[in-house]
Amino acid sequence: MNLPVPEIVFLSGSLGEESKTNRVASWCALQCGPRVNTTLFTGSDLEFPFYRPQTSGAPQATRRYLSALERADGVVIVSPTYHGTTSGLLKNALDYVNELAQAPQPYLDGRAFGCVSVGLGEQGAASTLHTLRTIGHALRGWPTPMGVALSDSRTFMDEQGAPADEQARVQLKVMLQQVLSLARLNARRRAAAVAPRIAGHPEAAPAGGTR
Repeated sequence: MNLPVPEIVFLSGSLGEESKTNRVASWCALQCGPRVNTTLFTGSDLEFPFYRPQTSGAPQATRRYLSALERADGVVIVSPTYHGTTSGLLKNALDYVNELAQAPQPYLDGRAFGCVSVGLGEQGAASTLHTLRTIGHALRGWPTPMGVALSDSRTFMDEQGAPADEQARVQLKVMLQQVLSLARLNARRRAAAVAPRIAGHPEAAPAGGTR
């Protein structure tokens, strides 16, 4: 039996093209392997207008973002630490998830939710990580047991684009494995939901069936 391929979305909350936050998010996306579909939104992809509930005519970039989140089986958020919390850019992008309130899996319900904060100091990175986990719960996601707060030298990247700190690499890989484990379960649940069963006998889902 062919197992469904999980979809993982990565969000980076920094507008700096070469920022450590973007580089960490990119490295994490590359760790997922060939049997996972990944989509990466860096800060420039998330530069949306301020969120207004139930606003019609959303920009195409916003629709693409929400469509990716609706399909997602797992989400990984990487945020810079700005004054002890997430960037306004990232918070605004997450506010848009309110538009998924009527989706088959509303908001981020049932999705694995991996959290990474990147900051200069330990205190700010820790408080930002806590904020990300709180947001994940509020969006009905499942924050992974391992959350990663990177600060000071733990934010450095090597010439290959990987975290230079060994402990940082290990923690990020543990978090990613937890996201993948939960995402695979969600992908199977989605696949089962689109396959109608009559009298206990599965039938093929019709083309274009909804999730």
